[in-house]
Amino acid sequence: MSALRTTLVAVFTLGFITATSPAQPSPCGVVAQPLMIYGAFPKTGAPFSATVQTTHEQKFVDGNAIHGQIVTHYYRDSAGRIRSETSMRCDIGADGQFRPLINISVNDPVARTSTSWTVNDTGEKVARFYHQPDPQPATTAPPLTEEQRKLNALLQERSHRNSRQEDLGTKTIAGVLCDGSRSVGITPAGEDGNELPIEMSTEVWIAHDSRIVMLRIQDDPQNGRTTTEVTDFKLAEPDPSLFAPPPGYKVEEQVVTFVPVSAAQ
Repeated sequence: MSALRTTLVAVFTLGFITATSPAQPSPCGVVAQPLMIYGAFPKTGAPFSATVQTTHEQKFVDGNAIHGQIVTHYYRDSAGRIRSETSMRCDIGADGQFRPLINISVNDPVARTSTSWTVNDTGEKVARFYHQPDPQPATTAPPLTEEQRKLNALLQERSHRNSRQEDLGTKTIAGVLCDGSRSVGITPAGEDGNELPIEMSTEVWIAHDSRIVMLRIQDDPQNGRTTTEVTDFKLAEPDPSLFAPPPGYKVEEQVVTFVPVSAAQ
């Protein structure tokens, strides 16, 4: 079975990480963590393949610790199609042991379709094919009131006061020259019951030419350290067969419908 997956910009998704030895990270998760998975822009004429490794480290005051690791694979072809593959959870296999469920998705921005399927040993071979809804016409928001403008100005001033930006220069990651930056968010003392200020930093390294996020490090004193890094990167056309379900899979078509907010209420 080939490994697959494609990405680039930040898209939050729910990953599962397990409390286990850092020397033997488990693919099965028991602790849900918000992980940064890199999603690729549907850009044509810029094919690539990438392997992304996300690790999470969190220590507790009682000496316990959580160590987790997720490896994902991403592909984008010249037509802009994107394939991603990852294991987000586990199921019990035919032998009674936990096995990772490999989730695969393919997005076609030209045809406005998406397909997803799961690779496991339970015998299910179903691929779900979705027709994406047509884009909705843009609506003009009503003008802000004076009170809303003042509130926005206060929020922007507070955000600026409780954050800072740092230029980290350049370095090479997976053979690619990258530009680095760090943003730091500060929770002032007393705001959340904290005796001292709390700082959460996010470090990002972006490829100088392709503008692909190659490394992201989030350091949060409350939730631990999460590192997502591209460990293998190739600017080449991926195998076309990766963008369709494997032979023997039944395709179930579904249409995603758009329901206006007013109609849903």
